Amino acid sequence: MKRSYLVILFFTISIFTTIQAQRLDEGYWKSQLKLQNNYSLDFHFSIDEHQQMIIYNDTEEVELNAFEKSDDSIKVYFTNFPTYLIFKASSSKSLKGYFVNPDRKGFKRIEFEADFAGKKLNQVFDYKKTSTDIAGKWEVYFNPNTKHEHPAIGLFKQQKSKASGTFLTETGDYRFLSGNVKNNKLVLSCFDGAHVFLFSATLENDTLKGKFLSGIHYQTNWYGIRNENFELKDPDSLTYLVNDEFKFNVETVENEVYNYPNDDLKNKVVIIQIIGTWCPNCLDETRFYKELYEEYNEKGLEIVGVAYEVPKTFEGKVDRINRFTKNKEIEYPILVGGYASKKESSEDFGMLNEISSFPTSVFINKDGKVVKIHTGFNGPGTGKIYEDYKIKTKALVERLLNE
Repeated sequence: MKRSYLVILFFTISIFTTIQAQRLDEGYWKSQLKLQNNYSLDFHFSIDEHQQMIIYNDTEEVELNAFEKSDDSIKVYFTNFPTYLIFKASSSKSLKGYFVNPDRKGFKRIEFEADFAGKKLNQVFDYKKTSTDIAGKWEVYFNPNTKHEHPAIGLFKQQKSKASGTFLTETGDYRFLSGNVKNNKLVLSCFDGAHVFLFSATLENDTLKGKFLSGIHYQTNWYGIRNENFELKDPDSLTYLVNDEFKFNVETVENEVYNYPNDDLKNKVVIIQIIGTWCPNCLDETRFYKELYEEYNEKGLEIVGVAYEVPKTFEGKVDRINRFTKNKEIEYPILVGGYASKKESSEDFGMLNEISSFPTSVFINKDGKVVKIHTGFNGPGTGKIYEDYKIKTKALVERLLNE
């Protein structure tokens, strides 16, 4: 009996020790992801008294789910995506492990490490005065002097050496970027569970010249010059009808055929939202459309999402869509498109010239006529641009409802 008690006692102590080892120090942590060519993406997160982890990208707060025990490691999933961090705690103040994106065929794992910084945010950052000024609007080109060159707008803010902002492209924005300016060097980054974006540049006279890295699988050059008057193409002009009959058929999450147009949407104002639940810009748009739906559904607005997902099986796609609608409390239906491919979505919506971006939204009046097609989405990271778009879209919906 004594031996049995000793075994039970040892097992109990082992469990208690494991639980204690999993408890991380409350406060702010400095962390980094190790990218290619000796680059690293620095970010910070906090751990609260409930062991809730929150990652910060400028003003964005990315909440992760509760810690899970995974063999001898700790695993924590992002709430919005199937990605996760898995790590071991060598102490309550030091972590090492990986960021994992299971949807990637290659380059799934990126090395991750973190160290406790302190209870206060100023223990993470020490922003100082600098003579380098990057604040303002920049005319930017990625992949310059190649056939893949494409324009963007850099919108940057600066307080002392603290830098923040985003890039606008013709298919959406790069969301919340934060970093610093030091000795003519600019660094901006975003890590939100989907994006692993690092932008670095050197200010030479009036030109920023640098590199853009996405995870450990992609990098390219970019440059920017100050230009307050620079504009991109109108996102309402990029996708258009090539024949007048807008119709499609896909499946519901219940595996039933869904045809558009249909009797349920007659005499309704309709937004068809072409998205992927893996897409952060789609998430931003969906949060806005949730507001629209709650405000205008009883007045005659209907929104129908069509999601293109990474899993190959129908069941896998449904799982992603159901998790998305449940987590975000989306009341309008999201249907099952095909694989997460602009080519495949373009084939399904063959009446359009192409689907060049997730998301793409088609606005339809009560008579069933397409009145606007909006490509991409510039979300809350763009500040006034986002707020102005919300006002403009609400005005359009109200006009269509009153016609």
